[in-house]
Amino acid sequence: MRPGAWSAGGFLGPDERLTEVLRADAEVLQRLGVTGEQIAAALERLVAAGASAPRRRTRVPPHFDVRISVFKGFQICPWTKDQHVGQCAAGGAVRFASVDWRIENRRTGQVMHGPGLGVHLIRHHTFFEGHQSPYRMDPRDLAGLLDLR
Repeated sequence: MRPGAWSAGGFLGPDERLTEVLRADAEVLQRLGVTGEQIAAALERLVAAGASAPRRRTRVPPHFDVRISVFKGFQICPWTKDQHVGQCAAGGAVRFASVDWRIENRRTGQVMHGPGLGVHLIRHHTFFEGHQSPYRMDPRDLAGLLDLR
C-alpha cells in the first residue's frame, strides 16, 4: 500500500502501519458515534448523484455541491487478491473506482475531495487511507462534511 505500489501516491505513507491506521480510525469512529457504513452510505449518495448528473456537477439537497472527475482507467482496491486479474470482491463490486469527487457543504463551507474508491474502502474495509497519504479521507472531517456528527 506504499507509494508506487498500488497507486502513485500510495494508500499508506512510507512509514505507516496498516493495523495502526485502522485502529486509530476505529477509535475516531467510536468517539463520533458513527460507523464506516454510515459514512460510506452518505458519501455514496452524493457521489452517485454527481456521477449521474449532466456535466458531472450537481446540487444535492439540502446543501451539497458535488463535482465528479472521471478517468479512463480505474483504481484497484489494495485488498484485491490479484491486481492483475480483477477488482476486490468484497461487497460484490467496486462502483466508483474511476472517479474522484469534490463535495462542498454549503451550510458549513467545508470542502473535501477524494477518490471514488473511498466509498468501497470505507464500507468494506473501514479504511480511510493513511494519515500520510495524499488521498486521506479523515473520518472526523468526512463525518462533519456529511452532517453525520
